[in-house]
Amino acid sequence: MKRLKTGLSIAVVGLALTACEPIKTNQGYRLDPEQLAQIEAGVTNKDSVQAIMGSPSSIATFQTEGDAWYYISSKTEHLAFFAKEVTERDIVIVKFDINDVVAEVKDLNKEDGQEIEVVERETPTGGRKLGLLEQLFGNLGRFNSSGEQ
Repeated sequence: MKRLKTGLSIAVVGLALTACEPIKTNQGYRLDPEQLAQIEAGVTNKDSVQAIMGSPSSIATFQTEGDAWYYISSKTEHLAFFAKEVTERDIVIVKFDINDVVAEVKDLNKEDGQEIEVVERETPTGGRKLGLLEQLFGNLGRFNSSGEQ
């Protein structure tokens, strides 16, 4: 009986310790520095960039002089039910000129980013607030039974 209790205790402690392991997630494609070194400003064109690095994660919506391609990757981890925390983030921005030749390549990481605070304000609306019963029964008697509109 003592062995059974000891075995159960060890199993419970082992299970509790494995539950404390953080869940790690990789998102996006990690680029090799060698791939990035193959892209030269003023020399490499769009087709070559796509052949070297693949399709971008995102393409700039508003273009002023040329396209901008974004290659985004991140590593996150979270423990049990807690919020996810970004441990690493890498963003490569490839900007093209009007002739679809690379104009600039930027490599940004998590430290280059900024945290944005969410504003919790609400915009007031006109009218009055309706209670639950008013919402449920407010239209009773308002229907036109003659079929005219």
